[in-house]
Amino acid sequence: MNREKTLVLAVFAVLSLTTIQPAAAQQKELKDIERALRRDRAQAEELMQRAANLAREIQALQVESISAARGAQDHEARLSALEALLADLESQESAKVEALAARRGQLGFTLGALQRIALQPSDALLLSPAPPIDTVRSGMLLRAAIPAIEARAAALRAELDELAALRTQIAARRSQESETAAALAADRVRLTALIERKRELWAVLTQDQKAARERAARLAARAKDLRELMETVVREERQSAARAAREAKQRAAKAAQAREQDTKRAEAEKARKSAPSAAPSQEPEAPATQTALARPPNIRPFPSAGRSLIVPARGKMKTRFGQTQSDGRAARGIVIAARKGAQIVAPFDGKVVYAGKFRSYGQILIIEHGGRYHTLLSGLGRIDAVVGQWLLAGEPVGILGGPPGATPELYLELRHAGRPINPLPWLATTGDKVRS
Repeated sequence: MNREKTLVLAVFAVLSLTTIQPAAAQQKELKDIERALRRDRAQAEELMQRAANLAREIQALQVESISAARGAQDHEARLSALEALLADLESQESAKVEALAARRGQLGFTLGALQRIALQPSDALLLSPAPPIDTVRSGMLLRAAIPAIEARAAALRAELDELAALRTQIAARRSQESETAAALAADRVRLTALIERKRELWAVLTQDQKAARERAARLAARAKDLRELMETVVREERQSAARAAREAKQRAAKAAQAREQDTKRAEAEKARKSAPSAAPSQEPEAPATQTALARPPNIRPFPSAGRSLIVPARGKMKTRFGQTQSDGRAARGIVIAARKGAQIVAPFDGKVVYAGKFRSYGQILIIEHGGRYHTLLSGLGRIDAVVGQWLLAGEPVGILGGPPGATPELYLELRHAGRPINPLPWLATTGDKVRS
């Protein structure tokens, strides 16, 4: 009897272990899942916070760089005006020096006559040993000559005073030119630091810069001219946007399906367990690796009102939209002549969709503004923006280049729905002058 009792107790113990161990293993697995979810949630929140901090820093840098670029452009305009004024003053100085040199003989006669008068004044003629009639004649001649000589002397003094004033003015303008050039150099140093910092932040936020460069090279190789390049870029941008929308929709559908499966799994697990346990909390979807930041809230839609766009460079308009060019074709954009190394800024808010060299046009930058509006800038010697970057109006995007010995020129083209349109109604212009 005791033996049977012992056997029954042993069987009961074994059965108890076989029911307890699976329950304990399931409880441990559930806790592991919860820990993993909490860890993933913390990592996702950290990544989102980091991205938000980077976005705020980029926005602050954008505002600061807009101010620095405006200061640089102001100093460029002042320096150009001072250089033109100095050239005019130096031309006036050269003309006066040449005029004085041409009249050197006449001036020598005038100075000699004045010296003789000083040595032999008119009162001394009364004591002259010459006959009285000769003395009278000399006095009459001297009386007639003295006013002319004095007039010439006065004109000479005035011309010499004007020459001295010109040289004083030139020295003052040279000092101003030196101060303005130093201020411009300081602005450019500050801008370079800001641009480099923005570049670093964008490198962190955008993971496919290599792919963007390869895409730009592929587009440039396929296009034959600027028109075809622009059309290709717009077409690729539409396809990319449509593809991104489809992928986002698919990700959202997969995430919803995964959440639904997790909820069902958690409810089934909870129903199967005798002891109540917390269902795994739902984890917010971690931000996917993006090729660029999402559209910032401060990016404005393209304006409908005129004179709302900033002129990218300070200078003089050389070619207007529709003007007949040397090849007989009508200009599709405008050309602005400016100083070499001039600061180029974004005309309006938008996203960079192309940045790089293109055939003989040099560095090309294309900005998409929304509403099917695009801006094309060419003639840049350096580009300070990357594909996928969001820009604010007035933000620096590069500097003006150009061949040695030639006047640097910036080409600006505005397109709507792929067609070039006149940008002048949108730009702040005054005659042949352009200003921001």
